[in-house]
Parts: sequence; C-alpha cells; structure tokens
Amino acid sequence: MRLANGVGSVYKLSGNRRNPYIVRKTVGWDIDEETGKAKQLYITIGYAPTRAKGIEMLMDYNKNPYDVDASKVTFAEVYEKWSAEKYPTISASNIKG
Repeated sequence: MRLANGVGSVYKLSGNRRNPYIVRKTVGWDIDEETGKAKQLYITIGYAPTRAKGIEMLMDYNKNPYDVDASKVTFAEVYEKWSAEKYPTISASNIKG
C-alpha cells in the first residue's frame, strides 16, 4: 500500500529488532552548494512493532503534529526557561531561598 504525497513513510529496518519499523516524515530539503544535489531532511516520529502500528502513528502525527524534540529537553533547559518566566514575578528573598 502506498501512502499519499507529503504524509511520511513507514519502512522496515534490517536485523532482529523489537520495533523494526521506523516512522519518519520529511521536513525540508538541503541543497549541496558544490554538487547542486538536494538531500531530504527527516524527523523520526518513532518506531513500531508492525507496519500497521507505524501507519497509525504517522496518521496520528499528521492529524495533530507535536514537537518531536520536546522529549530531548534537559533539566537545565527546563530550569532556565522556568526561571526566566518566574523570577520577575517574585521577590529577591524568595529567589535566594
């Protein structure tokens, strides 16, 4: 079964894996200045145990896109974002505490 243009792709990876199907979507193109060739830029949405589950993940992502990189945020980044938002609203003694 072929998916429509712009939806994404689901294909099987080699080897013996628990989740052998990769779900990914093209987010843009990168053109090499020297050769003039274009290269696709992908985001990996996830891995699935079956092709049907992979297609289900892809359709859910297309229906409601989310930030794939949000799961890679460190605690330090969360603290910096929180402190930039919270510190202007509280007192200096509260900040020191």
